[in-house]
Amino acid sequence: MKNLLLIALLLILNCKPPPTHYVSRHEIHELDRQKLATMIHTREQGMIAKDLAQVMKQFSENATWINSQGYYFEGKPVIEKFHQMMFANDSLDYQYIAGTPRIRILDNSNAIAYYGWQMIWINRMNRTDTVKREIGLMTLMAQKADSSWQWKAITNQHTPWFYRKINPVPLE
Repeated sequence: MKNLLLIALLLILNCKPPPTHYVSRHEIHELDRQKLATMIHTREQGMIAKDLAQVMKQFSENATWINSQGYYFEGKPVIEKFHQMMFANDSLDYQYIAGTPRIRILDNSNAIAYYGWQMIWINRMNRTDTVKREIGLMTLMAQKADSSWQWKAITNQHTPWFYRKINPVPLE
């Protein structure tokens, strides 16, 4: 009987639990980059469709927004009103396109995303009449809480070119 107990004890001690997959910090950051890129694509689709709910669901309640003319908007309700004014313009319409984002993960709950954007404003009555071309760079500060990302602070700036992709500039 002692031998059976000894064998059973040795078997128990030598048993190892099945290996678990360790998710590296790099893998987590890559998943976060994908989530943030999807959010930017969702915003682009919402801007094209003039779908206010789709555009606004990504903003935190206390988000801030500086538009390309330098106006500072504070809080989700004000940012929503700004977007609604763009969507409801009775004399101008627009075409919107976003470039491929460059996403920088700062730590487990903070990130910055950059992407080029372009809005071509056209006359609603004469759709071949381009009124204004706006080209710029969007900078979004995102924060994650409970595995969900939200935009916290956004800054737009006009640029001379539309950047389809943001690449570092080498200086020699």
